[in-house]
Amino acid sequence: MGIILQSWDTVIVTLITLMIVTVDAKIYERCEIARKLEKAGLNGYRGYTIGDWLCMAHYESGFDSAFVDHNPDGSSDYGIFQLNSAWWCDNGITPTRNLCHMDCRDLLNRHLLDDILCAKRVVSSHDSMRAWNSWIQHCSGHDLSEWLKGCDLHAKSDSRKDSWG
Repeated sequence: MGIILQSWDTVIVTLITLMIVTVDAKIYERCEIARKLEKAGLNGYRGYTIGDWLCMAHYESGFDSAFVDHNPDGSSDYGIFQLNSAWWCDNGITPTRNLCHMDCRDLLNRHLLDDILCAKRVVSSHDSMRAWNSWIQHCSGHDLSEWLKGCDLHAKSDSRKDSWG
């Protein structure tokens, strides 16, 4: 009987945690997230434009701060930028390097500063934006000015051509 009650306690705690994360989650509009990225200093960061970041985030998460994707290797990707639990955050399950020194759940809310700081760390690594396959497939070498149309930003619209720096 005690095992059954413990199992129910675990289920209830898990459901409450998921509800809290869901309540604080947000699916951003393109221009809304563009303004947040610009304000956080991502325009021109390591040579990448707001267009690069928008394009990548769109194909990674659809701008959904609560998006989680589970990978065949057992790791998971979290939040707007789909930061991987084996490398960038700790989900308590996957062995991790936790290079951003954070809990993966912190990437699942509407507060994007921690996501942005971690994404900056990813781009500062040797992989640059190439760490995201979606950026390689959909954004690299493309005209990204459409991502900024109608957003009233002061962002640069030309994408970095040399993506290894």
